[in-house]
Amino acid sequence: MKKFLLVLLVMGLVFSSGPVLAKDGFYIGGELGIAVAPEMNMKGNDNDYDSPCDKHINPTGFQTNENPGGLANPKDCSVVPVERQSLWFHNGIDGGTGLLAGAAIGYRMGSFRVEGEYLYRGTTYDSTAANTIVSDPETTRKVREELDALDGAVDDVLSHNFFANLYYDYHSDSKFTPYVGFGVGFARVSLDYFGVFRRKADYSAIKTFDDTVSGEDSHTASDLNRVLAGTTTIGRGKLSDTLFGYQIVAGVDYRVSEPVSIGLKFRWADFGEFEDGREWDQLRSHPSTNLRPGDPVRYIMSTDDIQFWGVSLNMKYQF
Repeated sequence: MKKFLLVLLVMGLVFSSGPVLAKDGFYIGGELGIAVAPEMNMKGNDNDYDSPCDKHINPTGFQTNENPGGLANPKDCSVVPVERQSLWFHNGIDGGTGLLAGAAIGYRMGSFRVEGEYLYRGTTYDSTAANTIVSDPETTRKVREELDALDGAVDDVLSHNFFANLYYDYHSDSKFTPYVGFGVGFARVSLDYFGVFRRKADYSAIKTFDDTVSGEDSHTASDLNRVLAGTTTIGRGKLSDTLFGYQIVAGVDYRVSEPVSIGLKFRWADFGEFEDGREWDQLRSHPSTNLRPGDPVRYIMSTDDIQFWGVSLNMKYQF
């Protein structure tokens, strides 16, 4: 950064035969730089039934309201929630860095400029975080006692951003022109997501089915717990959403000649919450369905606001 500012200063001395003021009219510009994204929190939910209601695992409805199987209060599998409930969080996906590149066309009117801008951003998070279940006590118990893997990860986040910008230029007798700006627009954002929930391979740690009941029911419960042992739920894929947001921009341009200027630009962009989902790659080691009404089973991942900083070198050509 300091070296670049020194270069600008030297160029200012070299080309300082007098101020060259920008004229009104159209211009085009391009930029290349780096993007830095802060930590991102994610939450996930799905429209799945509880494990005892999964007919791949428990086709006879043992210990459910369809076939009580010895329990005084069997699991109610009659309905799946109409509204998806938050089930787990990926807390604190570490921030990431990457490249940004953009192009713009604008019109200058004295100290003001209006501009349409396209900006591409690619950020690599490459971070894995432990999931935290925030559901009912029974689900929390399973996390503590039955699961040996409960992880989520985000890799590349890509966005195609489109802004309408308004700038104000601070003209002076030098060839340097500081400016500030504000823009609104939308972005098509995609992210690579991976999540895994894996039950312990030791079936004695699985207590989804109550094996304290007597007689044949105890054998059936133990057999079903054996079926669940080692099963894995995996979600892996590219998720995408269209978000609306804004950016705040500041920078300085150096006028090399009457039509050409180069400069340094800083920006902060903030978009809304991301949300998208798909079917599991596998659900408890079988296809993402539970053979019940409401199939297929889909998970939904959402984030807090999508944000990033950017710093870039840019060039403008004034017509």
